[in-house]
Amino acid sequence: MLVIVGDSHISAMRDAFLQRQDANEFRSSRGDIRIAQLGYGYHFLEPFFEVRDEGVGFTQDTARAVFTRLNFDGAPVIEPNDSRSFVFVFGLYPSLGFNQKYWKTHTAAIWAEDRQFVSQAAFDAIIDDLTRQPMAFFEELLSMGVRFSVASCCPVPASYKTGADDPFEEHEISFIYDRFRDRVCAKLDALGIAYHLPPREIYDEHGAMRDEFALSPGDYHANADYGRLMLAKILREIDDTVAPAGDATNFEHRRMRLG
Repeated sequence: MLVIVGDSHISAMRDAFLQRQDANEFRSSRGDIRIAQLGYGYHFLEPFFEVRDEGVGFTQDTARAVFTRLNFDGAPVIEPNDSRSFVFVFGLYPSLGFNQKYWKTHTAAIWAEDRQFVSQAAFDAIIDDLTRQPMAFFEELLSMGVRFSVASCCPVPASYKTGADDPFEEHEISFIYDRFRDRVCAKLDALGIAYHLPPREIYDEHGAMRDEFALSPGDYHANADYGRLMLAKILREIDDTVAPAGDATNFEHRRMRLG
């Protein structure tokens, strides 16, 4: 069984999966595919799990209830050497990283001269602090021999705006997203944890998501067209199918922990 769970960015893949379920478009060598949203991005930046004798369980009410329903025929926790494979869609969501209220007086973009520059080392420290909880979760699963990988949220759409008093320069938000992604991916690499990045074809020339894949104009969520591409890429990578040569987002199968 392949269990795909995470924050609200999982909805694009869930919608695509449900739309194409009758056509049996999405299949995995891991068996049945089950997809569900456990919460929102910020829920995974605060304590959300606990280690029990029987395994790792989610502590937030909604996440615990959804995970239990999704695994109605199995364990309501993640067990040591679990027979299931997992994809977690959280940990690569910048969330507070580009909340505009934090950037009114500071910036990580060196070309934005109207605010105090934040060095890469300082921004890395911010990212490390924001991602303490998901990284601790991943490290615990590693120690338990669980088969899992981590999937990125969609990139920030080109039309994304944080509000009327948005302080950001052009392309600054996508720059913050890229810096956040690269830092977290480096941490996952260091641990040997596999991850899935968005398909190359959804990006524009500035590294933002093309607006045609946004759920609605300016929304930082993707639609089912994006979800179809991303889910297909995840399943292809999990099943160890070689992606096209030269694809900058190729999955590195040497990092796989999926058997």
